[in-house]
Amino acid sequence: MARVLCVYDEGAVVDTPLIGAKGFSVMVESDGRRIMMDTGLRDRYLVHNMEYLDIDFSSLEAAVVSQRMAENSRALEGLLNQREGPIDVYAPEGLYSGKRGILSRSVGLSGDNREKAHLHDIGEWKEIIPKVWLSPQLESDDGYRESFLVIEGRHLAVVSGRGHSGPDLPLGAVREKFGRDAHTFVGAVLLEKRKKPIAEAYAADFEAYGCTDLHLNHCTGRDGMTNLRTHFGLEGVDEFYVGMELELRGSK
Repeated sequence: MARVLCVYDEGAVVDTPLIGAKGFSVMVESDGRRIMMDTGLRDRYLVHNMEYLDIDFSSLEAAVVSQRMAENSRALEGLLNQREGPIDVYAPEGLYSGKRGILSRSVGLSGDNREKAHLHDIGEWKEIIPKVWLSPQLESDDGYRESFLVIEGRHLAVVSGRGHSGPDLPLGAVREKFGRDAHTFVGAVLLEKRKKPIAEAYAADFEAYGCTDLHLNHCTGRDGMTNLRTHFGLEGVDEFYVGMELELRGSK
């Protein structure tokens, strides 16, 4: 069994101390092994949420940073501050090559944390932990690059930190790599501040790939969620805010 737990997002489970803030991060666990995908923007929010959710920082085997956006990558420093031992970090080439500056959206690492982070450029498809794959940096028509996680099981699941150009790019790459389509999509497609026809086009893409189990957050936006629900119904599009967990059962 695999599970995905949201630890950083604009929304959080109500009536809890969990903090909702701009950014994205999830913990993915498969066969008892854990990785982090993205980190969110603010160190203290990430640390607070992980501590409240009782996630042992030392239990993480790797961190994957899917793209260069600060809200996906900046709080790696906060995660490393809570660890004594090193951790493998898969990130876009050169993202953490410098020191983090004082600007709120600057990305980098301190000297101490640079020694803890065993940095790996994202290359070809790689199985990070059993049944959890990291895609290459997939490039949109406008040149934007990002990676996705794919979780194998009875159904394939895609985990997305932004979904800049919509679902067609990752779902097409999954079909090519695995020879079957993903049924579940977790995380974000960029629909915030985009007009309804874009949401309708994305809904058609999801349907064309048979991906109709959607758990969305981050830059999908409230209007984007509403527009997708117009197509898939309330049961087809769930919110996936901080503190929410998705279990993915079954074997291949």
